[in-house]
Amino acid sequence: MAEILFIKPEEITKTSILGGNVDIDKYLFCINSAQITVLEPLLGSELYNKIVNDIENNNLTGVYLDLFDSYIKPITKNESLAQYIEISSYTLNNGGLFKHAPENVEIVDKDEAQFLAGKYHNLADMHIKRFEKFICKNKIKEYKTIQDEVNAQKDITLKAGWLL
Repeated sequence: MAEILFIKPEEITKTSILGGNVDIDKYLFCINSAQITVLEPLLGSELYNKIVNDIENNNLTGVYLDLFDSYIKPITKNESLAQYIEISSYTLNNGGLFKHAPENVEIVDKDEAQFLAGKYHNLADMHIKRFEKFICKNKIKEYKTIQDEVNAQKDITLKAGWLL
């Protein structure tokens, strides 16, 4: 079974600073990582699995579609991009770990990359806070804060560098 992704790679490149010529294989795993590390703990396994099954069966409707379009997709996009920014200049292959440095460009330092990644972590966090308000107003039977597997958490800690 193919992994169900909450956002298509081209949706990231069309609505962010990520260039359209970046090889999809370089950041595709970041989308999956954001889903597993941020979205599944936020939603809880039961709601997460319902969303995945509804997408797979082309049956995402009503409050679930609203939840998906307004909260899940923006969180996934911004967190995926933040994760990719943090690692984008590195390549690991049979020859070892390399830092890519194309000619005639200035490579941003680690602090600048962390600052930029923090901007996208903050955007994801903003949508998480909006999700929390949404979930309080809309009773969704699959959303439970305590479950057998992954519990839905009210406090998801992202790696944003600025706290205001």
